[in-house]
Amino acid sequence: MSRYHKQRGFTLIELMIVVAVVGILAAIAYPSYVDSVRKGRRNDGMNALLDAAQKLEVVRARTGSYQTTLAAANINATSVEGFYTNLNIVAATADCPIVSCYVIEITGQNGQDQDRVTAYRLSSTGLKQRNEGGWTNGWK
Repeated sequence: MSRYHKQRGFTLIELMIVVAVVGILAAIAYPSYVDSVRKGRRNDGMNALLDAAQKLEVVRARTGSYQTTLAAANINATSVEGFYTNLNIVAATADCPIVSCYVIEITGQNGQDQDRVTAYRLSSTGLKQRNEGGWTNGWK
């Protein structure tokens, strides 16, 4: 019989190497995961704007003009999933009086305010804009 027993298990060095590798992989993967989740949540804001636009169009079809307040058109100021809020009708301009057109805007919250795209706009002419430090045409 042998006096020495065969060692089983991991050494402390091997265990620390595995922990370091897992830590490095997590540090790389987590920001990508968070960015991916935020991109997925952007649809919540876009859908809220489309729903509000639909309600504004229904009211215009009935009354002949767009409403100046969200309550008059039965529009909720917060998106369905709650990632966007402050849905509002942007102030009228000379080329877009409220009675004949509208621009609606919604702002991110609950983590979406940390996203690259912080707000969205939609006009009655179909113009879609996103705010990435400044307003840019298109939602994507």
